[in-house]
Amino acid sequence: MTLDVAALWRPPGAGPWLELRRSYRQPPSKIWEALTIPGRLSAWMGVEWLGADAPLTEGSRYDYRFMNTDLESRGRVLRLEPLLRLEHTWFENIPPAAVIAWMLEPEGEGCRLTLTHSAGPVDDAPRTAAGWTMILLALARDLGEPLPAPRGKEDWRVARDRYAKTFPASALRDGRRTEVDGHPALKFERLLARPPEAVWNALVTPETMSRWLQARVEIEPRVGGKLKIQFAPADHAMVSEVLAFDPPRRLEYTWPESHAGGDSVVRFDLEPHEGGSRLVLTHVFRKDVDLADFASGWHWHLDALDRALEGQSVTFDRARWQSLKGAYTATL
Repeated sequence: MTLDVAALWRPPGAGPWLELRRSYRQPPSKIWEALTIPGRLSAWMGVEWLGADAPLTEGSRYDYRFMNTDLESRGRVLRLEPLLRLEHTWFENIPPAAVIAWMLEPEGEGCRLTLTHSAGPVDDAPRTAAGWTMILLALARDLGEPLPAPRGKEDWRVARDRYAKTFPASALRDGRRTEVDGHPALKFERLLARPPEAVWNALVTPETMSRWLQARVEIEPRVGGKLKIQFAPADHAMVSEVLAFDPPRRLEYTWPESHAGGDSVVRFDLEPHEGGSRLVLTHVFRKDVDLADFASGWHWHLDALDRALEGQSVTFDRARWQSLKGAYTATL
């Protein structure tokens, strides 16, 4: 698949964290109509428009529901400069809201569209960039450009995997489905600013563990020791066995059958990386489970681990978890 889209990722604090560009054969006026008339917009974006049907103006609601999930994005138009710039919030209903800008620039007889994605939660850049790429290509098809017929999720996966190879490792945050010894598994790789010793303490010290697991924790720090986790609210608890305890390199423990549908194993591997650490989390399952449920849970907790390393405790955010589960359900 030819993407015809240039994508740039920036680290937090360096401007819009995603920027995508594509050239179109149509002049800015044609693109502008497709961007600002709700009936046109909902058709090529593949969403159910929830705002008013009138052409967008500054202050207009920018609300829609994704057709392939139950997710809704609530937003509003922040800035509207005809034929030049449309800027709106995205997912105000699941804060922190992102800001999306669509900018047009004449280019010969056509124009170049630049899309920027700013603010919002720190997210997986390849996944998000692939999603916007599919939308930019859908716009081109809506405008009559001769592109191959879309292949749905397969095109998205090709784009995501291509971006995953070209973006730096710090831009990747999602878990991936894989196999370990023939068993289904989830694998996360995260780059952390703290050295392995500090991360290790966050993984095995009950006080710090409670900050990112949102649970009461007891651990016997040895192979064969017990790990007890009482999740909050206190609707379930688990008792695991420590299988590996090699500070500050590897921690491994069982995950009880009642929570994973089989004798599953969770492993954390740590290594130094550019003044910080590379953390690899692998969860291996023995039976078929709802991988999206586990992936969204681990994703949320690993995000909370970033904060725990700074001494912060984060209250579980169900809305954020549900948005992550929707993304994993659509992509795993």
